[in-house]
Amino acid sequence: MALPPALQALSIGPRTAANVLELYVDYLCPFSAKMLANFDAFGVPLLFGQHAAFHGDVRVVVRPVPQPWHASSVLLHETALSVARLCVPDEQRLADPVSNAFWIFSQALMKASPEWYEARARAKTADQVRDELAQLCGQVFASSGKDMLQLNGQPVEQAVRHWTRVSDEGNDGSMIVPEMKYCVKIGRQNGIHVTPTALWNGVVEPSISSSFTEQEWRAFFSERTPKSKA
Repeated sequence: MALPPALQALSIGPRTAANVLELYVDYLCPFSAKMLANFDAFGVPLLFGQHAAFHGDVRVVVRPVPQPWHASSVLLHETALSVARLCVPDEQRLADPVSNAFWIFSQALMKASPEWYEARARAKTADQVRDELAQLCGQVFASSGKDMLQLNGQPVEQAVRHWTRVSDEGNDGSMIVPEMKYCVKIGRQNGIHVTPTALWNGVVEPSISSSFTEQEWRAFFSERTPKSKA
């Protein structure tokens, strides 16, 4: 359930929370997109905010898992993880979904992901897709979002491409490969075969659905956290 220092942006919520909800998702999986969108709409309000019913009880970790049957999946994951690496390493800021750039970009990337479905992306080169994804980053963080990222005076697109660019020789991949390997390794170690898959405190939780409503998330948290907050 722990995260390496460079990837703390993959989680929202207090790092000392008694419970951890892990969401294993693929950025080209429609059901993963549905789960993240529904959780942002219905789960997040229950966990975040001074008057949230389960404020402080749960840490939420997004676990990117590129699925091999989606040809462009790795490229989308590279970009998302690059945003995570660029996040300002401030614990309080990363804990809040409103100021966590990785969380914000993950939502935007899921919404835009049909642009890189097989039929639309098959005639594009990998670098063309990487450039399009960097442009999406620029659009998402066009204004106030820039202060969430460590840009060192660079445009957002340039900062992201620094991490996803591959050399003209060799087979080492991009600079974000170590972070990608970490995510893939964690998925394999936990036996994650399909997305989305949810874990609650380290154990696969099959009851969680990508279609969960606010009432279903409330019931789920009520059964697993102190009753006095429900």
